[in-house]
Amino acid sequence: MDLGRLAQFSGASVWHRVPVSRRAAVLVLLFLGRAGEWRVVLTRRSARLRSFPGHISLPGGKADTGLESAFMVARREACEEIGLGREEAFGARVEPVAELPCYLSRTLSAVRPCVAVLHAPDGAADLGLRLNPGESSAIFSCPLADFFPGAGAAEAISRSNQSVKWGGVPWHLRSVTFARENEREAPWLRGLDDADSASEEDEAGEKHEWGPRGARRNSANTPIYDVWGLTANILHDISAVVHGQAPAQFGQEELIAALWRHGHMRDERSALEKSLIADSGASFGALLPRAEMVRLRGLYASNI
Repeated sequence: MDLGRLAQFSGASVWHRVPVSRRAAVLVLLFLGRAGEWRVVLTRRSARLRSFPGHISLPGGKADTGLESAFMVARREACEEIGLGREEAFGARVEPVAELPCYLSRTLSAVRPCVAVLHAPDGAADLGLRLNPGESSAIFSCPLADFFPGAGAAEAISRSNQSVKWGGVPWHLRSVTFARENEREAPWLRGLDDADSASEEDEAGEKHEWGPRGARRNSANTPIYDVWGLTANILHDISAVVHGQAPAQFGQEELIAALWRHGHMRDERSALEKSLIADSGASFGALLPRAEMVRLRGLYASNI
């Protein structure tokens, strides 16, 4: 697995065209596990959050100002969510690797993944990470390679992928599950799980079926972490690239750019955009010309 392959995808992005209110970034924080494998740090969102409660996600969030780069946004949010300081502490160092193409979130924001490597001292038992009760209820890691179907699953319990359509555009609905109790976990990540919050999420209901366009209803699973949807897609694509098998379309820059060119992705979400967010059967075809939809379907069908 060669992280250097990601550099070819780190360039100009539609992220800088859309309004600040539509910009978001996530931190794909990688570190070497005890077996020499690349592991990625993930969080479980607090059950108290209004959006995507209990879901597994990458640390990240929205831009505050137009002066912030995507990496600055990702680092700021990681500091707020999991206590990853922006300055070196506990002997650890965060090395930026690449700012990658954007993905379109279900709330119609441009999400830019920012890959970084965490260099931690050998045998470190504490890097100062902490849970923010209002943001996260768990912090854990899993092997990056487990998100690439071409690699054997080292820790994943199950891996699935369904080809669906979101707003008439081809989309992957991936799910990769991991045990909550993991003896291979890094020492400095052990114990970063709020048992009370986990109970609240588990009591929310059993695992539901996928929604018609990939909207997962209750995602509380016991006793596993279910990495699905956008987070799983981002990690799949990154893992595919570092394995030397880049997807035909990395991210959804073309879809976001098309929406922006045709008067959408502005500060305020239009009624049509809100209907897409509500997953009410609306189509991107209501926002884009037919020829544009045909082009986009062809582009993203190449990834299926």
